[in-house]
Amino acid sequence: MNDEIQRTLIAVIEDAGNDPRIVETWNDLGGALYDRGKIEEAEVAYREALNLDQTLVGAWRDLGAALFIQNRHDEAEDALKSALVHSEEDSDVWYNLGCVYNVLDKFEDAVLAFKRASELNPEDTDTWCNLGVVLSALGEFEEAERALKRAIEIRPDNFVGWLNLISHFQKQGRSKEADEAHKSALDIIPDFDYFMEDLQESIDEHKTRIRRREFTSCQEWKHQFRILD
Repeated sequence: MNDEIQRTLIAVIEDAGNDPRIVETWNDLGGALYDRGKIEEAEVAYREALNLDQTLVGAWRDLGAALFIQNRHDEAEDALKSALVHSEEDSDVWYNLGCVYNVLDKFEDAVLAFKRASELNPEDTDTWCNLGVVLSALGEFEEAERALKRAIEIRPDNFVGWLNLISHFQKQGRSKEADEAHKSALDIIPDFDYFMEDLQESIDEHKTRIRRREFTSCQEWKHQFRILD
């Protein structure tokens, strides 16, 4: 199957007047295919780019994204670790690795990955939000609360951040603080309750077709094109 996809993509590249021996050609094609939802084809393109240059951090990172979307989480972990071999300074690689660890229930590893991502990109609200979620899952409630509040401080209209903070309070039986957080969310996001209802309807609609983790799990997945931001 991959050989057939490879031949098709080479033909596409050559028809466009480009050279399939140039690594950027494959990497850019992978990104374009990913954005169009052609994940298997994107995977082949990223692998072709890496066959030409094993040091491409972005290609390893984006290959990890393509594998993650296909629920091939162990392979996604390997791809992201390969990216780190060549550079440990890409915050999105660490963020993505945190998401992989979260799905694999490796929560301690997820915490380390999200913390490293937050060090490299301290203003990324999604990193703080997901760090808070994982810390809460580990019972580190005080640190989780600080992370979730930091996510909201960075972006006050962060619906997922407020949702997770409210859930965080509710799970601890802190109903008064949950109500106060809910009111604060409504002040900033007047349609907050509508969004919550819409989220539940979406879960109900798709629950027979997809296996969905708790909504407080990783909500975002980053790669070169910052999808789902």
